[in-house]
Amino acid sequence: MKAIYNYFLIFILTIITFNCYCIPYQGYFKRYNEKNEFQWKSDKLKCALKFLRTENSLKMAIIEERNCKIFINACPKFNINRTNLILIENTIKNYKINSNFTVGYNLTGHKDLIWSLAVLNNGDLASGSKDNTIKIWNLDIGCEIMTLTGHTNLIRSLVVLKNGDLASGSEDKTIKIWNTNNGDLKMTWNAHGDLVISLAVFNNGDLISGSRNEIKIWNPNDGSLKMTISINESSGWVFSLAILKNGDLASGSGDGR
Repeated sequence: MKAIYNYFLIFILTIITFNCYCIPYQGYFKRYNEKNEFQWKSDKLKCALKFLRTENSLKMAIIEERNCKIFINACPKFNINRTNLILIENTIKNYKINSNFTVGYNLTGHKDLIWSLAVLNNGDLASGSKDNTIKIWNLDIGCEIMTLTGHTNLIRSLVVLKNGDLASGSEDKTIKIWNTNNGDLKMTWNAHGDLVISLAVFNNGDLISGSRNEIKIWNPNDGSLKMTISINESSGWVFSLAILKNGDLASGSGDGR
């Protein structure tokens, strides 16, 4: 009887410890799998316990088709739509640059210049490059989550829409709208007769794009054009767009204004 009691006590303490450790990871799990809680099955529990016993400052556990894989200081290649359970633990080892700033990660993966960045609603980072791709990075582990392909020229601008989708403006003269949960391309707009240089989002959710001598305003839900603002030809390219506190739009052009 005493042996049974001791076994039961150890089991309860193990579950409590596991629960305490897993609270920080539930947000990450829900973020990529759109589930509300862990499914307590033996294969997941065994993998999670193995993960927690692994001594390292940066590690990641993945269960995929009942196989448990522990990654240490490495970025795994995995399909986020097939992954059943992800656990991460990270203590960032910063490298000091000066007294004010430190480098957390060097994210490598693009094959050419990086022109644009945007932070997604879940905290992940999107980067647009001259290699015609957009990469999504998880900053908890410093790893690439997915690569978005479809543009045929460099990505000049990235912006996050009100619904969480990602809009990209490219030198291929198009704007593309992406589902950042699974990487699906939702819409492509032949936006301008020239390069799409800049993007911004109004407070009401409308998308603004800047090109040569013009600014366009779009309904991001259906891609319909709501307005075109023509700019003096001497202004040239609209390199930058920003929304002011009062809701007005500010633009910066090649004429220095």
